[in-house]
Amino acid sequence: MLGSAPAAAQHTFTNGNHSLQLSGFVSAYYNHRFLKEGELNRKNNRFRLRDMQLGLNGRVGKQWAYKVRVDMADLAETAMQSGQTLDPENPGLMSAFIEYTGLPVDIKVGYDKLPYSQGSMLSFDESVFWQRGQLLRGDFFSRRDIGITLTHSMWKQRINLYAGVYTGLGENIIGNNDNDPSGRLEYIGRADVAYPARYRYVEADILQVPVPMVRAGINARYTNKAQPAGQQLPSNIGGEYGLRVIDGKRFAYGWDASFQYRGFSAQFEAQVLRLEPSQAGSDLFYNTDAEVNKGIVRSGGWQAQVNYCALPAKSVLSVRYENYNLNDLVAGETQRLGIGYAYLINGYKAVVKLHYYRIMKEDAKLEPLKWTDQVRVGMSYAF
Repeated sequence: MLGSAPAAAQHTFTNGNHSLQLSGFVSAYYNHRFLKEGELNRKNNRFRLRDMQLGLNGRVGKQWAYKVRVDMADLAETAMQSGQTLDPENPGLMSAFIEYTGLPVDIKVGYDKLPYSQGSMLSFDESVFWQRGQLLRGDFFSRRDIGITLTHSMWKQRINLYAGVYTGLGENIIGNNDNDPSGRLEYIGRADVAYPARYRYVEADILQVPVPMVRAGINARYTNKAQPAGQQLPSNIGGEYGLRVIDGKRFAYGWDASFQYRGFSAQFEAQVLRLEPSQAGSDLFYNTDAEVNKGIVRSGGWQAQVNYCALPAKSVLSVRYENYNLNDLVAGETQRLGIGYAYLINGYKAVVKLHYYRIMKEDAKLEPLKWTDQVRVGMSYAF
């Protein structure tokens, strides 16, 4: 089932052919930002309860499954910040779906992670870093939504095919309840293939696989949220950059690859957005002439990460590089370097994590920042 949390310990109760698993995950950290000269607001130097998750996973016979997972910490934070833009990486409700597996194609209905982007589908519970790369954490595209997902696996789960239809509002659908005035949906498809065996969505090779393993995937998504005359999208729905949902056509596609062997592992991913705002005066055009923009805005970037798991030392070291451009009509790009270290007290059940971020290059016009470096250290525990 997509979106499971394999790091979490599970307590199982059974009653005939019905089994119920209870699990949880708690994490907290201290964050420190190194500000630019002249910046005085140090509000981000803080302790934070990132996760307080509780989950229920159930199976009835061999054909039905269901899952509910809620992050209490994020629900409380969202309630306190009513009216603010939702953090797509920490939306509060993580999963709520039912799944039927009695056909050649598994059918899942409800709210869960979308089958799009290797970096999004990876479990945070098993990541060295305290947050996903900026390109993949939910501001370029939504990571969760309500809809129907069809999944089919072949060749002993080496080949996996996904297709789904969703509201297209992403994590914001929980708060909005209704679709936007256009009433149109979003369509997503993904395919990946692994060799020589099934390949889970993980970053570090803590199993120290004895033979080289690779996986490659492609995915795409499309929606047309052009608004009827006199109507507009719900507020704060476009995300931090105004890219996640737009008034108009939105097509995104990407490709990714992963490798692991004897403790070494690596991931690569690229994402491209092609946006066609329905209004000539859209802010996404940045006052460029129609002859220049031709009614199209492009955005996207790529991310690469390498990891090494030294199992005798109970340690994982990761290095991540990010490069992305928010709008091709405006010159500039952002480059980030991240270094992460995790000490595995008890596998990924109990972990101490440290990560360091540095802004290598700043897009001063579209994403001006008040800081240059950031350090985050904390602990997570799965039960």
